[in-house]
Amino acid sequence: MDSVDKKILLSLFKDGRISQRKIADEVKLSATSLNYRFNKLIEDKIIRSFVLYVNPNFYGKYVGRVSFKNIKDFDSSFVNVKVKCLEETMFYEIEGNSINDLQDKISYMSKELGQYDMIYLPQQNPQKPSGVDIEIVKTLIKNPRMEIGEIAKEINIPSKTIIRRLNVLVNKNLIKIIPVIDLSKSDIVVFGIFSLIVNKMEFLKQCEFLRFTDGDRGVVVCAVDNIKVAENYVSQVKMSDPNSKVMVATDYEIRNENAKNELEKIEKDAILNSTDS
Repeated sequence: MDSVDKKILLSLFKDGRISQRKIADEVKLSATSLNYRFNKLIEDKIIRSFVLYVNPNFYGKYVGRVSFKNIKDFDSSFVNVKVKCLEETMFYEIEGNSINDLQDKISYMSKELGQYDMIYLPQQNPQKPSGVDIEIVKTLIKNPRMEIGEIAKEINIPSKTIIRRLNVLVNKNLIKIIPVIDLSKSDIVVFGIFSLIVNKMEFLKQCEFLRFTDGDRGVVVCAVDNIKVAENYVSQVKMSDPNSKVMVATDYEIRNENAKNELEKIEKDAILNSTDS
């Protein structure tokens, strides 16, 4: 791993669908050199895979985020994201049918993990996805970096429509293609921040690749190329909000089985309803 490899990884965190040609332009490499480095990162298992993160709001569910000072690996079908952090902290993103349902699930988790360290249950408005969006997302779940032209051919939808809908879904924080990186091999630092005034921390836009907010409060996730840069950002965060919560990731897992199952269920229900009518 050198500084160029790190720039490649950071580009992928910013945009998991970014083309190799665009990365080559950003890091000032020839296409051949970039392709070699990209494949080497995969061969060395520094890039483990790419995964489509799907916000449960996209398919009509509510989403909550919570952390526990407990290294025990809690697992359940309602857990979509798990992040192991320093200081014996585990962060979870969970889904439910309502805010009350999320609170009940967090209480259930607390029985096994103890009192939560951080909780974020934002104001939210779950969506009812269109048929076009469902087809696009289902295709990206199978292959997150599939080219637009290939997606258009597979689901028989014009490329312009796919580009437009992808931009909408990404800008609304409903989907995001994320590289699954072996952080222990890469030296990249991934850290999350929860604050009641995170939307006022403009400096975080330079490093963020995920942002979930309602009003001023929320969670922002950043990736930087070394610990000193991370420490500088954390220092600025603490100066802005001494009560903010900072979590440095050592490993993470993103699941989309629930999204796939729910989208298939929505499609089946739509077919049944159309048949009945």
